Amino acid sequence: MAKRRTSGIQRRGRASEAALNRRVGESSSTGGLDARLLLIGGVLVVGVVILVVVVLFAGGGAGGSLGERQIDQGGGHVADGTAGGPYPTPATSGQHWNTPANWGIYTLGNPAVQTQVIHNLEHGGIVIWYQPTQTSEADVTALTNYVQQQVQSAKFKVILSPWTGADFGHPIAVTAWDWLLYLDGADVDQIRAFLNDHYQKSPEPYGGPGQPAL
Repeated sequence: MAKRRTSGIQRRGRASEAALNRRVGESSSTGGLDARLLLIGGVLVVGVVILVVVVLFAGGGAGGSLGERQIDQGGGHVADGTAGGPYPTPATSGQHWNTPANWGIYTLGNPAVQTQVIHNLEHGGIVIWYQPTQTSEADVTALTNYVQQQVQSAKFKVILSPWTGADFGHPIAVTAWDWLLYLDGADVDQIRAFLNDHYQKSPEPYGGPGQPAL
C-alpha cells in the first residue's frame, strides 16, 4: 500500500510540474508576442515621422517655397546713384543704394532702378519685372491691377516695373530676397503664392518705406 501511495504522489508531482511548465511556456510565448508587437509599432511610428519630414521639406526648402532659390550676394550699401553689381539678371540680393524706392507701379518713362530696389527686397518686399517687348498689353494691365490692389492691402510691399536691362529669357520675373520666379504670362495666382511664401522673409523685414497713400 505504501508503495502505491508513493507512486501516486510522484505522479501528482509530475503532473503539477508539467502544468507549471505549460504555464511558463504560455507566458513566454505571450511575452514574445508582446515584444514583437511593440517592435512593429515602433517601426511604424518611425516611418510616420520620416514621412512627415519628407513632406515638409522635400518641396525645395523653406517649407516648399515657390520659385528658385538664388545665391545670396550680400547686402552692402552704396551711395545713391552709384552703379552696384555686377548682378545676376535680375538680382535678388547684392549691393544697393542707401535709400529704397517707394512701393507701387513704375512706367517705361520712369522705370525702377535695380540697384535701388534690391534695398526693397532686403526689407521683405516683392519686385515684379516685365520685359515690355515680350509682355502683352493685357498682361501689363493684369499686373498693374494686381499691384494697385496689393499696395492697398496689409501686404503692400510690392513694386511693378518694366525691365530695361539684358534679356532674362522670359516675359516676367518676380523677385524676393534670394528667390526668383520666371513667368511666361501674367499668372496672378502664381505671383500671389510667391508673395505669400516670401513676403518679409529677408534680412531686414520690418524696414522700408511706408504704405503708399490711398
